[in-house]
Amino acid sequence: MLSEQGAITMFPMFLLDHHMTARELGMWNGVVAMAFSICGSSAGGFLLSRYSIGLLMRRVFVIRTISMVLQCSLLTVLEPSPLMKGMAVLSLSVQHFIAGLITTLTFTSMMNCTQRAEESIQATHYSFLATLEVLGKLSFSALAGGMVDTVGFPIAFLLFLFLTSSSALHVWRATETGILKEQLKGQP
Repeated sequence: MLSEQGAITMFPMFLLDHHMTARELGMWNGVVAMAFSICGSSAGGFLLSRYSIGLLMRRVFVIRTISMVLQCSLLTVLEPSPLMKGMAVLSLSVQHFIAGLITTLTFTSMMNCTQRAEESIQATHYSFLATLEVLGKLSFSALAGGMVDTVGFPIAFLLFLFLTSSSALHVWRATETGILKEQLKGQP
């Protein structure tokens, strides 16, 4: 999720430098992308009613990795064009939709984990996990800007892609060997 947060934070800055005006970016990143994030969260809830969380996490994290590859490829196009703007908007929208899905899956996993805690500390346990999730996102967002300033957009996004791939691999392994393995049984 950290790499996703870095990409979501820094890709609009790349677009502002190369392809879009502040007004265009405000519309697409501030309004449209947030609507996609809300839709992703809603879709996550709907999908959780039909499939196991382990199966969904596997698929969504792989899709996010593919989406990051496509977003990284957009960094090589520096000349503004209507096609590039369209691809950038699509990329922003897809990344925010996936982020909404992952947020729903993450908080559901945290709730499931909290239910296994002793009843007297469940609320504290969940609050602590939620705090760590938000703290991780915020701290990485703050570091991402300095990283881009130091190494540039292409290298930073390659690091984000590496982290995305690593998290997808970790989720895949967790669903094979961890607690989520039990939830995969009987799923298509």
